[in-house]
Amino acid sequence: MKTPLFYLIFGISTAMISQNSGKLVPPNAPSLHTPSIEKTECITDAQRQEVRRQIALNKERILRQNPNAFQHKGNSPLFVMPLRAKAGFDDYGYYIVNNQVDHNLTPNGNLLDYECGQRSYDWATGNHEGTDYVLWPYPWKRMQEEVMEVVAAAPGTIIDKRDGHFDLNCVNNGNPKWNGIIIEHSDGSQAWYWHFKDGAITSKNIGDTVSEGEYLGAAGSSGSSTIPHLHFEIYDAGNNLIDPYQGPCNSMNFDSWFVNQPDYYVPAINHLSTHNSTNFDDDCGIVENTYEELNFEPGEIVYFRIFYRDLQTDSDTHITVRRPDNSILYDYVFTSPWPFYTGAYAQWEYPVDGSWPDGVYTITAEFAGNTYETIFGVNTNLGVNELDSLNISIYPNPTTGQLYIKASSQIESVALFDLLGRSVLEISPLAETATLNLEALSSGMYVAVISSKGKRAVRNIIKE
Repeated sequence: MKTPLFYLIFGISTAMISQNSGKLVPPNAPSLHTPSIEKTECITDAQRQEVRRQIALNKERILRQNPNAFQHKGNSPLFVMPLRAKAGFDDYGYYIVNNQVDHNLTPNGNLLDYECGQRSYDWATGNHEGTDYVLWPYPWKRMQEEVMEVVAAAPGTIIDKRDGHFDLNCVNNGNPKWNGIIIEHSDGSQAWYWHFKDGAITSKNIGDTVSEGEYLGAAGSSGSSTIPHLHFEIYDAGNNLIDPYQGPCNSMNFDSWFVNQPDYYVPAINHLSTHNSTNFDDDCGIVENTYEELNFEPGEIVYFRIFYRDLQTDSDTHITVRRPDNSILYDYVFTSPWPFYTGAYAQWEYPVDGSWPDGVYTITAEFAGNTYETIFGVNTNLGVNELDSLNISIYPNPTTGQLYIKASSQIESVALFDLLGRSVLEISPLAETATLNLEALSSGMYVAVISSKGKRAVRNIIKE
């Protein structure tokens, strides 16, 4: 449904001093960028009635073949999360929760979510009736990579399935041509899963049963949608809209419908990266060029970005940049001056000059009790991480000795470098799997450069 996504772009102006180290740090002059999204009805009441009429017809056909298909017994189900990352995805995060069910039924700007906040939306004559899980960052790129897999939150029977519709929509206009699945549970309640990517849907059909956690499809932007996401909408056995999230302002149902309900705020970093440009692609429906770069030379600028989930006012991020010899280059704390945003990114510039030694630099960001890390190089063999879509997995990592690499295409070579940029190991497996023996290496961080199909991927390796 409607998914207003926000971006924070922190530019560069005058110098400042780190509040915790006294070292000179990249200056910042924050500016705000938000896309303009029209508040319009996501689907009309008439279209919802059409969906229910189709469900009734589908159930009649199911019952003719299986009279015991719908017994409607037992309590309402308890849900697992209706999404997961695809196998092999190894970034920190891939989605944000952008809109919840609107509990204030007075439309036109009167918002209330289950936790008494306003993480929802409405329009002149209606209210948002589900929960939106939005791919973030790079939603169009990650949609094509099918990063967000939609799974059954509870077991049940497929009572409607739609596919074959255009999945790069950019308008929230009530378009009824959505791809998705509707499942009825044993108690008669229903879960509506909408906006799938075209063709990325289960092979099971109407009348088939699914188990908890079973794959249903991949998130897309079909139907009335402005960005790739999953819209998750729940009705109880009496066909009453409910909100599976329990909270003090949920007047629809008393209890949570989740086995383990996620927190309202989940402050986290989904992705951190270095770039060769300030460009940021956000054209609707276009697969983004990320402009990510890992290797830089003197005279160039490292554009460092942190992509946040649930960034709140006055939240701190402690950022440390270490040279190849582990000495500190930058050490500073960024305190967010902005109101709450479900998705945002911050950007800093690190100008590279002749005083920077060659080798691999490590950037560490401490945020909301967790530590995140990325790397970049100066005059190294590192390159742009290009193989995310090939399902590269590395395990165990950290490792005490043996390291296994698996890819969906032939691995041509694996080169391992220390943080000074020196090659310490190289193999050419010419297979989809590779094994590295690191027992002779000292403990610490290494960088693996994996080549396949003429492209390269870069992964951090920890030797314990």
